[in-house]
Amino acid sequence: MIQLWDKKTVRKSAIEITIGIALVICCIIGYPHLHDKFLIVRYVAVSAGLAVLFLCSLIAKKHWLIPNTPAFYLFLLFTVLCGCSILWATNFAEAIYAASLVVMGFLITLGAYTLLSNSPDIFKKTLWIVAAFILIVYLLVAIFQLFHIEDFSFRQLYRIDGINGHKNLLSVMLFLLSSFLLSSLPEIKSKLLKAIPLVLFALSVTVIILLKSRAVILSMITAIAVFLILYFIHSKRPVCSRKAKIATTLVAIALAFVFLTVLLRLFVKRPVPKTAEKSEIEYRITSTSSLAERFLLWDKTYQIVDKHPFLGCGIGNWQIHYPDAGLKGLYRADIWSVNFAKPHNEYLGILAETGYLGLFLYVAFLCFLIVFSGSVILETTDKKAFLFGAVTLSVLCGCCVNSLFDFPNSRIEHIVWMGILYAILLHFTTSRKGTCASKAIGWGWNFLLFSIAASMILIGALRFRGEHETIFMQRAQRSNDWNLVRQHCDKAISPFYTIDPVGMPLHWYQGKALKAMDNPLSINSFRNAYRHAPFCKENLNDLGLNEYYQAHDFAAAERHLSDAIRISPNYLYPYLNLAYIHLSENEPQKAKEVADRIYFDEQKRDVMKADAVFFEPYNTETVRQKIDADYEAVLKLNATIDSFLKP
Repeated sequence: MIQLWDKKTVRKSAIEITIGIALVICCIIGYPHLHDKFLIVRYVAVSAGLAVLFLCSLIAKKHWLIPNTPAFYLFLLFTVLCGCSILWATNFAEAIYAASLVVMGFLITLGAYTLLSNSPDIFKKTLWIVAAFILIVYLLVAIFQLFHIEDFSFRQLYRIDGINGHKNLLSVMLFLLSSFLLSSLPEIKSKLLKAIPLVLFALSVTVIILLKSRAVILSMITAIAVFLILYFIHSKRPVCSRKAKIATTLVAIALAFVFLTVLLRLFVKRPVPKTAEKSEIEYRITSTSSLAERFLLWDKTYQIVDKHPFLGCGIGNWQIHYPDAGLKGLYRADIWSVNFAKPHNEYLGILAETGYLGLFLYVAFLCFLIVFSGSVILETTDKKAFLFGAVTLSVLCGCCVNSLFDFPNSRIEHIVWMGILYAILLHFTTSRKGTCASKAIGWGWNFLLFSIAASMILIGALRFRGEHETIFMQRAQRSNDWNLVRQHCDKAISPFYTIDPVGMPLHWYQGKALKAMDNPLSINSFRNAYRHAPFCKENLNDLGLNEYYQAHDFAAAERHLSDAIRISPNYLYPYLNLAYIHLSENEPQKAKEVADRIYFDEQKRDVMKADAVFFEPYNTETVRQKIDADYEAVLKLNATIDSFLKP
């Protein structure tokens, strides 16, 4: 192995101190005036940690190592493709942020691989200590929260997030860290100290079961099964030829690719209900089953793929494009304006955003990594090395299963630990190859890595400011202080932040504020919002309205309002606005055709008012009053149209 960093340097360098501090900050710190008080704070902290890491190595003239293996180069190609997809993405701000998350994972993998290659013992001990500390913090906070819920219903359980922002992500991290700590058992000589990983693992499993995180429980079962298979095969002392490994990898890639692009699509495809829309409201088909909702999201994701097959719609842009497939069937999105950020399937998100090429590279990377590292793990005669590798590989397989139902790779803590897992397995793939297994990258590449990490700090800082201002902007909107809405919105908008955490374009808020202040520039804001999010039903409605009454463009108004109706059949306001525009154009018959498409009877009104307590728990009465007002508006429209049609 190439030794470019001696043990003495590693022990005393500021690099380990920086990594430790960054991990602690990522684990604990949060900022309350954000939609998610942990996400962007941890993004900035990890970016800063990476920047300092590469700066220290630059000053000390140290070199980083890259594993000379197909898996690493596939990971590199996937990272480059994600970065390039910014060029054809609809929303640049979301694309560059999402691409930076992939780059962050790549940089963490690169750094962890180098440190592990040069000082494996120190790296492992440091890693286990940090993992145990973070896991204890997660468990203490989660257990404290569990004692403060009323019951174990799903609604109450979603209040349990530890310091991770979401109960499912908390469960993933508990599974990942606790399982990883088990590999430290052979290194611990004291029986008393051996109990610590076991106790932490038992507590983690208990909390995961209590949280009813079904995808994570399935991931745990998968990891246990993989470990048992590895343990059984290892006892046979197998020897795999390189040809056999390559053949196995190619078959695995083909099977995974066909499953994700063909078989899964056939499985989730559901026929559109032939009955009236009323049945969807009455029975609330998708609101009663998260799995059914996921199937609908996956089906709509495949429709994005049909429009952008080879290179995708641009990384980070799934939430911009999925409404284009229509929100019909998605009760929460169609009726209650709930926006989804991800399709709850990491692979389909990659497929939609980077196309078939991106999915192929990502699947190929995972398959090469699993097969080649697995073969080395099975062939090793060192029991400690086998346990360390087998647990790591099993956890990775479990995380791959979890990614079928969730999107943990959007979270910073998950990115950090997955990068470390990748590094460990890449280290196994190169551990038998001698000095040619790793290559040292020169000063120029080191400077480039530092520059990328420093750029990520800037991206994070601007997104932090944007999300912070968005919180106060939305508060001002609820109190109808439109001047304050505009002020906060202007501060929030930047090249790296153009839509809020729930997918609404910031220029839409700006346009609403300007419209309320009778400023004729409001139409420009709505047009800018359309540029950043062309399938946002709320903006399409307001843009259509302003195109007619302000720009006097009937064709544009009709096009935008009709598109809003197409996207969300149960969104009331474009129907009303389009009908009144037809009346203004002295086309009462067309207005009646629009009004006849509105489904808003007493039954729907009663269902929505009953559901308001779930979807608007802090503003229920106001929302119910608004529902009554909307119902009256429909009755008034029909009466107005009838008066026009009377002879």
